[in-house]
Amino acid sequence: MNCLFCKQNSDNSKSVEHIIPESLGNKEHILPKGFVCDNCNQYFASKVEKPLLEQPYFRDVRHRARIESKKGRVPIENAIIISPELVKAEIFFDQRENKTFFLIDDEMKAKRIFSSPKGAMIVPAFDKPENNNKILSRFLAKISIEGLLYSLIKEDGWIDEVMTNPGLDEIKKYARFGEGVKFWPYHQRRIYSEETRFNHPLISMKDYEVLHEFQILPTKDNHYYFVIAIMGIEYAFSLGGPGIDSYQEWLKENHYASILERPYEKRKVDKFGFQ
Repeated sequence: MNCLFCKQNSDNSKSVEHIIPESLGNKEHILPKGFVCDNCNQYFASKVEKPLLEQPYFRDVRHRARIESKKGRVPIENAIIISPELVKAEIFFDQRENKTFFLIDDEMKAKRIFSSPKGAMIVPAFDKPENNNKILSRFLAKISIEGLLYSLIKEDGWIDEVMTNPGLDEIKKYARFGEGVKFWPYHQRRIYSEETRFNHPLISMKDYEVLHEFQILPTKDNHYYFVIAIMGIEYAFSLGGPGIDSYQEWLKENHYASILERPYEKRKVDKFGFQ
């Protein structure tokens, strides 16, 4: 077998490929060993996924959702405490004790804060990733081509088509090196909040949350888009070449509905008004 990206022999590769990183809560959407070689797997982890996960929004959302890294740590959040003076603090969540702790590097300031009868804490909030985000664009290129393969892996003949089709070389090159085009645009919008819970009797008798979900969308002009929602933000990425025009047309024609919506699934109204 050859690697999906570099096309080198990957028979001896030992690592499975998480389409979405484990640090974003993915334990299910995985490509078997050999589909992505160890070298490409490690490259994407260090050069694309790590810089992405360190961006303010992704670090913030992982802290809010209590998602552990591979090392079992929930990302630390920065904060400012006002009581009776401005003090910088770090917030971290201990999974083993199920408790939140505050780290203040000045013992005297910490004593004054916790002895004060009044105070406030300010925590920066990031509700979406940075705009025109090339690291995010390359990440979407990677998971788009892997998601396409994942969707077709049980279909006869389609594995070789995705692995070897030269028409997909451009998106693979962009994912690996950020080369070929200056920037591959994507469509981004929030379709539900992080707090939204769903109910569907065929899926679960209890309310549940959705960390991520994806589908392949063909438009009427035969353009194919990988559409994924991560923590309630939907991203659409063209598999055929840079551009989102036909996806925007599809949205207009379908009254801005999401292809990810499932019939009969009910959304619980959350505090932000998303349904």
